Amino acid sequence: MTLVDDPLSKTPSRPSVTGKGRPIIFVHGNASTREVWTDVVRHLKDAHCCITYDLRGHGDGRPSDDTISLDQLVEDLEEVRATIGHERVALVGHSLGAFIVARYAERHPGRVEWISLMAMPAGRTENDKKTAADLLQKMKKIGVAQTMPVLSSSWYTESFTASRPGTLEKRLNQVLAIDEAVFLRFYGLYSRVDVDASLPHIAVPALIITGEHARGCGAEVAANVAGLMRDASTVVFADMKNGILTEIPGKVAQSLHEFASGIRKN
Repeated sequence: MTLVDDPLSKTPSRPSVTGKGRPIIFVHGNASTREVWTDVVRHLKDAHCCITYDLRGHGDGRPSDDTISLDQLVEDLEEVRATIGHERVALVGHSLGAFIVARYAERHPGRVEWISLMAMPAGRTENDKKTAADLLQKMKKIGVAQTMPVLSSSWYTESFTASRPGTLEKRLNQVLAIDEAVFLRFYGLYSRVDVDASLPHIAVPALIITGEHARGCGAEVAANVAGLMRDASTVVFADMKNGILTEIPGKVAQSLHEFASGIRKN
């Protein structure tokens, strides 16, 4: 893995570049870091140039502003693309990262070869928004650490956590390592952001990936996302929840590789 030699002040973080081939930029979600892509990248690096970075306020990312917007994060992604020097890239986003990728693909279509949106909610109802808002208020009142059991139950299957108990603890520690104010700011953005109106305008091929039982973004939601887009395929992993990047990274990587290969053949 190499780090692009670029001043930290110019990008959310110095992008990590692994492998050779056509470039793919991976965008992580809230309360995470580029580390979440490690195992996926390991399976892709022989055929693809994989670029990861930390969102502002996360990992090595520059500090987060007091107010954060999806537009800011989209422009941060454009800074990363300009920094690595590729005119056109593929984009893969998970959770909040998927919102960033979708909006970027709408804003900068000439820069994008294809995209993959993972575990991205769509078609949120007023009840969905109220539930998210209530959880946010609960976290503000009693703290993120005390609220984590509500969120962590949606990450991995019971069989996975039973066989690898250290994985859940590691993820919890990663969440708690994020400044609480930053976490709440980003969770608030994630809970209210909506890119449904952007999806029909995305002209590049898209692969929608999720776990069958992912909270708020399962099989039915993935089908709804694909239905709003011009050229979208769907991969739903049976019995999986939200933590597919950690639980089945090889299968996720295979789906991305096959999708990319199919586009290039056409």
